[in-house]
Amino acid sequence: MPRGAFAAALRGLGIGIVAGEFPVGQTLPGKDVLMRRFGVSNTSLREALKTLEAKGMVAARTKVGYWVRSEESWNFLDEELLGWQLEVGVDRRFIGRLFEMRQAIEPTAAALAALRRTEDHLARMERMTTGMLNAGFDRQRFTDADLSFHLLVLDASGNLMMRSIGALIGAALAAAFRLSAPSDSLETLHRSHRHHCAITDAIRARDPKAAADAMTTVIEDGWASLGETSEPTIAMIRTHLFP
Repeated sequence: MPRGAFAAALRGLGIGIVAGEFPVGQTLPGKDVLMRRFGVSNTSLREALKTLEAKGMVAARTKVGYWVRSEESWNFLDEELLGWQLEVGVDRRFIGRLFEMRQAIEPTAAALAALRRTEDHLARMERMTTGMLNAGFDRQRFTDADLSFHLLVLDASGNLMMRSIGALIGAALAAAFRLSAPSDSLETLHRSHRHHCAITDAIRARDPKAAADAMTTVIEDGWASLGETSEPTIAMIRTHLFP
């Protein structure tokens, strides 16, 4: 079976579902219609549908065909699904969910990095914070350095699961950073640089609490830069649960 045909069917269906062309709860068009649309064989189409089923996006109904499941069933940590979401375009709700997940994971990763980091980790963190500052008003350069910094902290945590999550959501993190990158004023650029240096300093000092607090500050600052301040954050909730 040609892999290109399978990939074309998978991407076409995935994009169509994420974009709402194939609405939640509705049955997908018949296989003959889909085969003609994507120019693929029945075998390629069947494999694409099975792959979407594994991602939680569709389910088979006896004598009816495949139907689109609700978003609650989708695996949003799936790399292909994230790619389709980013290609279609992300909204504030998607970015909000991403920030909530970051708040739940990255402060803990920073705390672990303070206990497990190596000298090489520290040297690379310093290079990345310098890269953020040197990016000036170049949003893409800043985003690249910022994303690399956060993925490095996940790596320095020494937790293989956190590393895997970082790899999966890298593209989505890049999209969020592009929206919140402080490329409009020197003041916000220097503030972001200071906050990231504070993370590095705390990790260098092997101070888990300071590292977690500094990471929380960076995430909160990024959320605020999007003009989103009304919803309670994980950090606020954590403060109430664990004073």
